Amino acid sequence: VLNGIDLQVGYTIYFNVFEIALITLAVGILIGAVNGLLITRLNVAPFIATLGVLYVARGLALLSSDGRTFPNLVGKPELGTTGFGFLGAGRLLGLPVAIWILIVVALGAAYLAKYTPLGRHIFAVGGNERASRISGVRVNMVKMFVYMFSGFCAAIVGLIISSELMASHPATGESFELNAIAAAVLGGTSMSGGRGTIGGTIVGAFVIGILSDGLVMMGVSSFWQMVIKGLVIIVAVVVDQAQRRLQSRVTLMQMAKAG
Repeated sequence: VLNGIDLQVGYTIYFNVFEIALITLAVGILIGAVNGLLITRLNVAPFIATLGVLYVARGLALLSSDGRTFPNLVGKPELGTTGFGFLGAGRLLGLPVAIWILIVVALGAAYLAKYTPLGRHIFAVGGNERASRISGVRVNMVKMFVYMFSGFCAAIVGLIISSELMASHPATGESFELNAIAAAVLGGTSMSGGRGTIGGTIVGAFVIGILSDGLVMMGVSSFWQMVIKGLVIIVAVVVDQAQRRLQSRVTLMQMAKAG
């Protein structure tokens, strides 16, 4: 987009960096809305819906570029399209801009999850969708918001990565979904829903980052890194399920004693 959109009638539209960011975020939200509609209206299984839309979006991106990389996203000063690199390499008050974005998004999400009715509804739907619906929670609206917010966050990541590389290719983030799942699970998020914190997820992301960097420094093959991350996810899920079973048994025992 920094290089302009040719209208094929002798005119080319150029967008500044702020407009490009807004367009990217809007596309991310739109893709999240598509996921939400497939799940809430057509009753497609969430995993299948998100995986299918992932491949559709990636395929469309590859088609639009013929599989090529968009290099040199520096922009042109005379067109006002420079400054894209600030997202990935810029600094504010001594910290990278990407860290400030992380802080803002994390604080906003944590406040939403802990102090708003919507946040409580999200946990309720994750824990027991049927009970939430009976209690009057607008389950479909809650799901739509969650998937749209997920698309919004994914768009932010795309902007930051493209800005860091000063180039863009649809295959750049192919393994990011695995890292995201691993970070959430390691951070204490239950795969069966209803439990998790923003802070825990951030800690999990740091653990995955340190693990990945450590494996690279040790010279471990990228293929083995995928194997190790997969095993970490499996172990974390097994531990989570064991904890849930233990909590259920403790609850039943307490109820039996009280009765």
